[in-house]
Amino acid sequence: MSAQADGYRPLEGKVAFISGGSRGLGAAAARHLARWGCRVIITYRQEAGEAALVVAACSDFTPGAKAIQMDLVDEASVRAGFDQILTEEDRLDFLIANAAATALKPLLALKMHQIDKTFAISVRHFILMVQLAFPLLEKSSGRIIGVSGADTVGYIPSHGLLGAAKASMESLVHYLACELGPMGVTAVGVLPGYIDTDSIRMMTGPLYEPLKKVEIETHPLREAATPEDAAEAIALLCLDEARWLNGQVVRNDGAGLFAMQGRFFQAAATGNSGSGDTDAPIIGV
Repeated sequence: MSAQADGYRPLEGKVAFISGGSRGLGAAAARHLARWGCRVIITYRQEAGEAALVVAACSDFTPGAKAIQMDLVDEASVRAGFDQILTEEDRLDFLIANAAATALKPLLALKMHQIDKTFAISVRHFILMVQLAFPLLEKSSGRIIGVSGADTVGYIPSHGLLGAAKASMESLVHYLACELGPMGVTAVGVLPGYIDTDSIRMMTGPLYEPLKKVEIETHPLREAATPEDAAEAIALLCLDEARWLNGQVVRNDGAGLFAMQGRFFQAAATGNSGSGDTDAPIIGV
């Protein structure tokens, strides 16, 4: 949080594992936690150079950051990564399941291997990571944070498969909160809205600039969230004071998802302007 004074380090001495930490939201979360005194362990699949840059940036704030190559589709790779963690670490305070991958296709066009890959990352190996990390999480009274997505609460074209996988992750968060809470381990979910990332730019192609413009002009905060903005909620959920959010899926979307229907009408009525023109038609009165 940029407004925090220098020296604010509420996570001093703690250790976080972040899957998919070499770019986007995962990288922003790693940097934020490191700024707050947390030593971070990130995973990457192929982007070794990007992961090294994130590790260097995190180490500037808190020494000892590291990156582990891990293919979250491959069970053996997940197990090998956690064998390394269990060998090298004596504590783990946060398991942040951020990584995701899918085929962006209508449901009728999906192949079985695409379904298997998507659920392997967000469900099958989410559970496996929790199982493997649990001895260290229990020792530290740690916290599991599952990163969900807007496609679980609203229709996004070609996101049916990922929405189903992330909705399953949300359900697992609820169950983990009940099953692990008695042992001192808590679980929460975080659900960002639109985040202005390279992935969004690639997915939307020529529609990127118009989409971002509408997002800024109609969002209740009149901004398009950056990965750094979205990472703030993850950092806050790592604080001891977030313990009673156990079992919740927290929306850190700035009210953008709740406002979506009204934003659609607003954009149509004002020509994509978020100015709140009083001459615009009043819808629903």
